[in-house]
Amino acid sequence: MNTEQVSTDYILNEQQRTQYEVDGYLLASGLISDIVAEKAEKSMWELMEMDPDNPQTWSNIPTSANHEKSRNIVIYNGIQMPELLACATSEYIQATAELINLPINDIHPPQAIHTQNLFPVKKTWQWPTAHVDGIPKEHMHLTFPGPYRIASLVFLSDVEKFGGGTIVWPGSHHKIRQLAESAPEKYAHLYDLNKDIPALDLGDPIELLPKRGDILFFQHLFGHNGSLNINQSPRLLMRYFCACNECKRWKKTDEWSHWTP
Repeated sequence: MNTEQVSTDYILNEQQRTQYEVDGYLLASGLISDIVAEKAEKSMWELMEMDPDNPQTWSNIPTSANHEKSRNIVIYNGIQMPELLACATSEYIQATAELINLPINDIHPPQAIHTQNLFPVKKTWQWPTAHVDGIPKEHMHLTFPGPYRIASLVFLSDVEKFGGGTIVWPGSHHKIRQLAESAPEKYAHLYDLNKDIPALDLGDPIELLPKRGDILFFQHLFGHNGSLNINQSPRLLMRYFCACNECKRWKKTDEWSHWTP
């Protein structure tokens, strides 16, 4: 993270806060220390019962995990390992508060994590189409105000080109919002809005290549998507869960919801 700050009261500098408003996302470094991120990465491998230096162990998916075979994603829900929760640092919390213009005391900490660990596949890499979060049909989330104000992804490994980096469309939240507001009844739910997003001209996509400890923040109605990992190393990623009443608007499992500060 750039350490040049307009005010010592801010974790993020003015350029970062402006980028978040204009582009709809911010990839930030320095909010999680190298030591904390390294411990979290080690704990993630322990959780999956795999050896990071032995690819032969990567296909042994524990029965405690969900495995999305088409993209080779290993998913855990509601994990509360201290080393993983430690990535929700005070700096992370403060940056979240700054991006949604709330006092830091109004941001409650998360309670658990959800993994999206993406392992290599032998497929042809392609640019995905944009989508927005909160779209499962079974939940039928309302487009406005939406199930969240800000979302964030925590990367626990370095991501190389074609290695499963998140694909983003800078400024797409403006065009997607315009589409939603053009037909409020038709697009009352995110599920229906998402169907027509691929027809929008959102400009050129960017493949983000985060480093271990980086955090990707993005806004409600921001166009993004995951991508295939066709490299040799897994991409480790988590996002935070919470079971409090405030977070129930973005349900994920019977017990857990996405952390929605």
